[in-house]
Amino acid sequence: MILTLKMVGLACEIQGYQFDDKTKQLKNADILKKYQKINPSFLDVFHYAFCIAGVLIGPYYKFRTYWDTFHLPYSTHVNANKFLTERIRIVPLYVLLYLLGNFLYPLELASSPEIMEKSFWYRVFYMTPSFFNFRMRIYSGFILGECVCIAMGLGAYPKASTPQPGAGPTNFSALEELGTKNLSSIEYSFETVKNIYEYGSEFWPTIREGIRSWNRTVQYWLATFVYKQLTLSKPAKICITMFVSALWHGVHPGYYLCLCSAPLFLFVEAEVEKAFKLSASYSQQVIFDWIWWIIKMQSFSYMGMPFLLLDIRSCLRFWKSVYFCGHIFIVMLYFIAYRVNKTKLKKH
Repeated sequence: MILTLKMVGLACEIQGYQFDDKTKQLKNADILKKYQKINPSFLDVFHYAFCIAGVLIGPYYKFRTYWDTFHLPYSTHVNANKFLTERIRIVPLYVLLYLLGNFLYPLELASSPEIMEKSFWYRVFYMTPSFFNFRMRIYSGFILGECVCIAMGLGAYPKASTPQPGAGPTNFSALEELGTKNLSSIEYSFETVKNIYEYGSEFWPTIREGIRSWNRTVQYWLATFVYKQLTLSKPAKICITMFVSALWHGVHPGYYLCLCSAPLFLFVEAEVEKAFKLSASYSQQVIFDWIWWIIKMQSFSYMGMPFLLLDIRSCLRFWKSVYFCGHIFIVMLYFIAYRVNKTKLKKH
């Protein structure tokens, strides 16, 4: 999976950084060329493709990020042990919570006849601990993947360069200014390889923000090499991007049921925010955020069940057992928000 991202990304990197006459006229064209242009050999591509950092679970990183690790001085000056300790110390807690949650609410129950003997409200509730177990497992894996990169200094850039997940540094002028300074004394960041932002995933109130906090380097890849390459309407671009994401995950129907449901929830969220949040007072917005956070977490839990169950029969059987409540609820919300927005438009 990561190899697919790397090879497609590498092709786009090479094509995207062919500096044309228009780019050469930019004020900082020389700096852009210095920190973005790549010209890999066959061996460079081979080593990048099969580099042990991120080879199994990620994070995704550009070829230029890989190249910088060995040709720029930052990886040798950064105190990697400090970042490694800070990042890995939370993993035992996530593992413990996963083991406890999986013991109390095993995923096998969702596809067993026993789940049908439970009440409707239990099945609705069961989605929440199931998705919690999934999050704890993925948090642990993503962070360990980050730690491999941190241990070898991959993705280390000065904080002043404003590195972004997957993208690397975005302020190249800052990199140029730091060239003559004592590199051991400056502040560094491994944001380039930070694949999961747990706080945002757990506590940011919207579905949109929750998605952006999850698998962030892959989000960068999808945004840069799929979403931004499309010249369609925003809803169409989101649908195609989510379909590509499902295709990248694999051929199991559960991936498509989960990820291709996301555009509907995102579209309704935007409509609901327009109806109830944008013109509200600060206190009303705070109340809205708390209510929508609950809806967000339950929406993720509902969409997450097919992602966990995978096969079409188990997915539809479980959704049918809860009467497709997630889809029905979100569609009802849309019609309510649409009516409110239409009324507001008439008044103005």
